[in-house]
Amino acid sequence: MGVPFPFEASLEIPVMRSMQLFMAVLLLFGVFATAQAEDAKGKTIFYNLTTDESWAAGMALGQASAAVDNGYAVVVFLNVRGVYLASKSRAQDVFSGTGKTPREMLAQLIDGGARVVICPMCMKKAAIAESDLMSGVELGGPKVTFPLLTADDTVVMSY
Repeated sequence: MGVPFPFEASLEIPVMRSMQLFMAVLLLFGVFATAQAEDAKGKTIFYNLTTDESWAAGMALGQASAAVDNGYAVVVFLNVRGVYLASKSRAQDVFSGTGKTPREMLAQLIDGGARVVICPMCMKKAAIAESDLMSGVELGGPKVTFPLLTADDTVVMSY
């Protein structure tokens, strides 16, 4: 039907190349996202949390939450003053980074599949009864803690 618009043929090639490039980028993104999730499989990040100070605790728990979101197994070990974070009766400051208390962040981690383990000796020193612990917190001890710390593909972070 007549003569084609002079630029019509020249536009087809860039549009096709743009679509091919876009599809290639999507494919690579999918491969990288799958590789990241695959890379996280079987790897554990163990957070040794020794403080009840909301800034440091909030940073550790925020990082632990990001690790869970990225497919890592997470263990939060509460010891020394960190045991106060799991006490239902102890007042806590809000961590400004999330607007939540560390206890609320711990509950979110537990709901997301993280393990929260607490030192029974530290609980005793802090006068925290097992009945005062928030739901989902596990009692630790050498038979629980040492295997978690020394498992293959475990990285330990300390706050």
